[in-house]
This record gives sequence, C-alpha cells and structure tokens, in this order.
Amino acid sequence: MNLDDVIRTRRSIRKYRDEEVPDSVIRELLDLARHAPSSMNGQPWYFSVVKEAETKKRLADIKNRHCPEDKRAFRADFMEAASVIVVVSVDSRRAHERDVENAILAAGTLLLAARDRNLGAVYMSAYQADDPLLREEIKRLLALPEAVNPVSIIPIGYPDESPAPKSLRSLDEMIDDESI
Repeated sequence: MNLDDVIRTRRSIRKYRDEEVPDSVIRELLDLARHAPSSMNGQPWYFSVVKEAETKKRLADIKNRHCPEDKRAFRADFMEAASVIVVVSVDSRRAHERDVENAILAAGTLLLAARDRNLGAVYMSAYQADDPLLREEIKRLLALPEAVNPVSIIPIGYPDESPAPKSLRSLDEMIDDESI
C-alpha cells in the first residue's frame, strides 16, 4: 500500500478478531513510531506494550472511570479484545516541554504503520489537562518511571469491522489562501 492509500483509508477500529499480532510486527510498528518527529530531536518516547488480559481490563476500567460526560457512550471496554495495547508515554527529561506534542506525533506514526500492515487501531488519550488522575492511574498501573508520563493509548489488532469511508469537509474550507 502506498502512503497516500494508508492515509486515506485509515479508520478508527474498535472491533478486533481473536488473532494475535506477532511480536515481530509489534516491534516493526514501534521501530517506525520512533522515527516520528520530536522537539529538538529529543526522541523522548517510552512504549508500554500491554498484552496481558488483566492489565488490558484495568486500562479499560480506568478510561471508563475518567471518560468525560459527553463521551460516555463511547466506552473503552473494546480495548480488552485488542491483541495488544501500546501506551505511548514521554520521558519529560527529553521532551523539551513538548510532552503531548511528541507523544501524539509518535502515536500518529504508529497508527499509520498499523494501517500499512492491515491492522486496525484507534487513538485514545491517556492525558486530560483537566483530569490529572487519568494519567496518574495509568502511570501507576504500568509502573512507569517518575519522569515518564503516558499521553496516548493505541489498541491494535486485526480488524473485525470495516468502517465506511470518512466524510471530509471541503479542502477549500480549510485553506486560508485562495490562490492555491
């Protein structure tokens, strides 16, 4: 698949087949994610690979407890069916005060790499500015080092759904220069 197709066909996948993603593929995804841009090339990423059923369940429970009121219809229980969950964290000592930005760039790269391998994934946040307990509970669950803070949660697996193509706003609505 070429990059244009990967970008255009990536969808948020929340249903997975009961099939394990090989460790070698997970390692490829993480290797690509570490090539994401980072502030001053700090490369602050710390990837937690979660495969154990009880830990996946506890992550889903944490997400459900801290879900904002307007998103309560979108429960995180589906995470338990993912083959693997990657929690993208950042070592703040290497992030140059750009923890969230650095993690999201790596998470976006991870999502595209998963799509390129016909895997399904979805972006979820491990960080909410108005709810620091979300991050702290995840940090405690994963026993992350003091300077390492979780930002993104990426469940990954073989898709068991095929969402329809996205409906996108017109490009002209998003461009401020009429000459383009």
